[in-house]
Amino acid sequence: MSEPWGILLTLGVGLAGGLVARVLRLPGGVIMGALIAVAVLHLAVEALSPLPTVFRTAAQIMIGGVIGTTLTRSPVRALASIGGPVSVSIVVLVGGSVALAFAFNAVSGLPLVTALFSTAPGGASDMAAAALKLNADVALIAALHAVRQIVVFVIVVGAFSRLLRGPVVTPSAPHR
Repeated sequence: MSEPWGILLTLGVGLAGGLVARVLRLPGGVIMGALIAVAVLHLAVEALSPLPTVFRTAAQIMIGGVIGTTLTRSPVRALASIGGPVSVSIVVLVGGSVALAFAFNAVSGLPLVTALFSTAPGGASDMAAAALKLNADVALIAALHAVRQIVVFVIVVGAFSRLLRGPVVTPSAPHR
């Protein structure tokens, strides 16, 4: 398939998957709907190549802009009061990912550099780009990060939304 048609097909399928996820109110929302739809497309049609890097850059700029417009002074002020717990969280997150990488290496024989980038907190594209410089298995790193993101978006978001919603209280029938 020619590149312009492949790009249009990929963007169309991503749009459709995102809209379906929005209508169905799936955990993880439009991002996961688009991700799953495009992943299925690209696994089914081997002639499709990945979107050019300019699309990723544009998407990251737009997401950054959207998130930036939601920032107010109150979260920045709140950071000062929660600096200690945030620091502990970062140490635990990074320490846990390093420990998990060593476990992957010991159990599966996965090269340590690939295991470290696969378990590192961060985006799949960022970790894959950094891993290129150290000759790690970039495809495996991206795949493991995609699995992690799917788990986080679908399972964790679904679980948190139920947890934070609180218990469901049904009204009792009036007593006579």
